[in-house]
This record gives sequence, C-alpha cells and structure tokens, in this order.
Amino acid sequence: MEHYEQIEFDVTLDSERELKENINVAVDFACRQLMATQPPTVGSRQEGYGIAAQYFGAVNRAMDGLKAGMKQYLAILGATDADAVNAASSLHNEAVDLVEQAIGMAAQMNRVMNDLYAIAASQKTPIEEMLEEDDGFEEAEEGPQDDEPEEEEE
Repeated sequence: MEHYEQIEFDVTLDSERELKENINVAVDFACRQLMATQPPTVGSRQEGYGIAAQYFGAVNRAMDGLKAGMKQYLAILGATDADAVNAASSLHNEAVDLVEQAIGMAAQMNRVMNDLYAIAASQKTPIEEMLEEDDGFEEAEEGPQDDEPEEEEE
C-alpha cells in the first residue's frame, strides 16, 4: 500500500460538459459583442461595483419572475394539462430571461475585470517605486574576479 496512485474520475455527463462549454461560448460571444460597442473604460473599483449592482438587480428581477412562475405551476397542479403547458411555457420564458440577464452580467463583469486589471498593471508596486527612487545609495563595485579558485597553502 506504500505506492499507489489515486485515480481521478470525471463523472460529469457528456451532455452536462457540452452544456457548460456552450454556456462559455455564449458568454464569450456576449463579451465580444459588448466590446464591439466600445463601452467607456471602467475607471475605478467603485464604478465596477455600480455596474455589478445594476446587473445583479436585473438578475434578481429575472429570478423573481422564475419564482413566480414556479408558484403559478404549483397552483395549477390540480387543473388541466393545458394549464400546465401554459405554466411550463411561462417558466421556460422566465428561465431564458434569467440566463440572458446572467450572461449579460458575466460579460459586464469581464469588462470590469479587464479594465481594472489594466489599471492595476499600470501602477507601480511599492518595491518598484522604492527601486526607482534616487536615495543617494550607490551600488558597491565588484572587485576583480578570478576564474580559478585560490590554492590553499599547506
């Protein structure tokens, strides 16, 4: 039992994996579509939070619609199948709206992340600032270096 190798199994169904990949494709498309509109650059983390809050509100409103659809479906369980079709159709539409809002938020947060990263990358770290300061300190000069080690006397 000393030498064993742990085998990791991916138990994700192919359909789930493909769905996740397709969602990422949709988010990437939304990001490209957003950037094609040339939105203004996010200038601060506070501005980024404002954008996040705006889209988070839209996602929550869509989620509220989905919750209302679930309540409607529960209410018609004793009714006819035609009523269930209408309730399921409503749930479908609410779920699609939720996904649209979530993808829109993901695209906006990608923009915020990239803009704030560009700002952070352009700023110098305290160590970089310290290295650039002229504090009058001079580097020590290196002395002559011999390629051959000194021989020890016996």
